[in-house]
Amino acid sequence: MKHKDMKCIMNEGMPTHKNPFEKGRLIVTFEVQFPPDNWLPAAKMSQLETLLPAREEVIMPDDGETHVLERYDPASEEARRQHRGEAYDSDDEAGLHGPRMQCASH
Repeated sequence: MKHKDMKCIMNEGMPTHKNPFEKGRLIVTFEVQFPPDNWLPAAKMSQLETLLPAREEVIMPDDGETHVLERYDPASEEARRQHRGEAYDSDDEAGLHGPRMQCASH
């Protein structure tokens, strides 16, 4: 994981347009702050690991949920969004509702 990495979780985001029961992607941007590479020599790092308590195993709670992080590319998302927007525009103009009419005036 690097600073500013972006991942997504499918079907955990906001409801989709015109279908509130279907969820989109939840996009996560990671803000990671690491110390500089040379902040602690390797020999000191191994000493530090022996002084600190052992790492505890992470146990998932019974009501916890597991999700998969997938790669996310904002550039390809923008292209997909533009394409979908054009499809919605064509439905609104003459798709399901038919052509628009005006009343005749006398």
